Amino acid sequence: MRTINLIPQEGKRQSEGRQKLLLLVAVGLIYVLLLGVITVWRQGAVEDAEAEVRQQQQVNNELQLEVNSLAGAEALSQEFAGAVATLGAALINDVSWGRLINDLGRLIPDRVWVTSYSGSVSRPDPTATEGLDRVGDLAFSGIAFTPPDVAAWLRVLDSDRYPGVVGTWATGLTQSSIGEADTINFGSTTNLTTEALSGRLFERIPEIP
Repeated sequence: MRTINLIPQEGKRQSEGRQKLLLLVAVGLIYVLLLGVITVWRQGAVEDAEAEVRQQQQVNNELQLEVNSLAGAEALSQEFAGAVATLGAALINDVSWGRLINDLGRLIPDRVWVTSYSGSVSRPDPTATEGLDRVGDLAFSGIAFTPPDVAAWLRVLDSDRYPGVVGTWATGLTQSSIGEADTINFGSTTNLTTEALSGRLFERIPEIP
């Protein structure tokens, strides 16, 4: 059966135009709504960023105040470092002479006695590649009854019982006498090692908590 269109063509075109207009209006409203949502979201993000900036500025201000309060501590630290350097220069290679001589007095062989001694400390040479353990010298004059007694003296100084020295020598052995007893006068030199140092430098530097 054939369909008969009773609506005039002009009315049909107007109806289609209104539909298109409504569709465009709806699309426009959706677009405006999306823009509003995006704007609100971006505004919130900006406010959050500004809040973070304000918080970081507050932290920076607090840190700056702390740095300013430590300015005196930095000057004190530099003064402390200077005092440590001065003390280190004064006590570098500081030998514990009292301990050395006291220990030696307990180890001298029975048939040997020391008539004099002298010691010297050498300044460290930063360019030296040999003898880094050597910090000075110690020289003795002594008397023994026989050459084996002098050998006993050398063995004592170069033993583990007297670790502060190394490389002991005997020189200038000459015969002498005390009363009716024959004796031998001798000289002796040895090298002081780092084990002869007093360690007073580290004892005098306070620990900084």
